[in-house]
Amino acid sequence: MEKFILSFMGILAALTFLQTASAKGEEGTVHEVTVIRNTFKLNPSEITIKAGDTIKWTNTDERKHNLASIPGSGSGDELEIFSVMEPGAVYTHAFKAPGEYPYFCFIHNQMTGKVTVEK
Repeated sequence: MEKFILSFMGILAALTFLQTASAKGEEGTVHEVTVIRNTFKLNPSEITIKAGDTIKWTNTDERKHNLASIPGSGSGDELEIFSVMEPGAVYTHAFKAPGEYPYFCFIHNQMTGKVTVEK
């Protein structure tokens, strides 16, 4: 159950794309995604990054969102919750392995996104 909740929260975080950032760190580039206030949308909803880069999701909405992977797609068959994001919360996740990582908000399933990780 805990793994399920953690997976779900991760997808929710991914759904909160607002803009791609340009902060360069030691581990790679940090890309910013925002949950857009009162729209149930992420900007950007899809983003392509390099292996080792990080996504930073920011919830600018007044509602809580839970980001989670989509079972049977991406890196595994199980639902993985990345983050439960309260209003104003920030969540980061470094993507190490190339692949496609689709996700959604477990609470608001119309909120979907995808992180594509290249070598």
